[in-house]
Amino acid sequence: MNRKFKIFLPLIILSVVLTQPVLQAGDRKTVIFSALSDTIGVSSLTPQSADSIFSFIKQNSDIIDFDDCNICKSRAHIIARIIEKYFPHISAGKVWLIADSKRSSTKEIYRYKPVIMLQGKGSCDSWIYHVAPVLISGTDTIVIDPATQSKPVSLSTWYEGIIRPGGTGFIVIKNSQWYIYPEDRDGYFLDELHPWIENSGDLYDAAYLRSIDETLRAKHGFFEPWKFKFYTQKLFELVK
Repeated sequence: MNRKFKIFLPLIILSVVLTQPVLQAGDRKTVIFSALSDTIGVSSLTPQSADSIFSFIKQNSDIIDFDDCNICKSRAHIIARIIEKYFPHISAGKVWLIADSKRSSTKEIYRYKPVIMLQGKGSCDSWIYHVAPVLISGTDTIVIDPATQSKPVSLSTWYEGIIRPGGTGFIVIKNSQWYIYPEDRDGYFLDELHPWIENSGDLYDAAYLRSIDETLRAKHGFFEPWKFKFYTQKLFELVK
């Protein structure tokens, strides 16, 4: 049965013990769930099938870069397409986690309070946002994110590792075709805007072409035109 549901979740305060046995006030993490999330289909997803999807994606590490922390929107676009193509019984969406201070509606608030960005790995220790494919099962919301995880994880496990202690993250779950969130000229997420910029969904549109280009260059750097054409064709064969 392919049920549908809408994500309407309240403000949740997460108390997460990091290294201290006793929670300190500054360790508290906050996540806000947007009321403007899309309706994502519920899939018949078992832990085993989620593991299979994750493993299949990781098998393509020769052409998809899972280490670069600056190409998440392109990587998520490609992975979501792979899931849709090779696992047609699964409905994939995307989950966006955005630093609360980078929402257009909170600009004034953060003029008077500390700005705490999201945390990535390596050199990406001040993320504005992160995005990854998400799958909805009958009992949980599962994130497929080889860039930050070694296996499929629950939504809460995913964002708890990215929101900094003392920080706040804003979550919105959208359909898989969306490539990037709407933003103003200062780069702030227009979090009160319901309709996002619509892509054509065609594999040769600007979003897919940019996704393939960014992903390949992150993996292989700048190389000879003939080699770039070879890897481009290989990635196109995977997603088309």
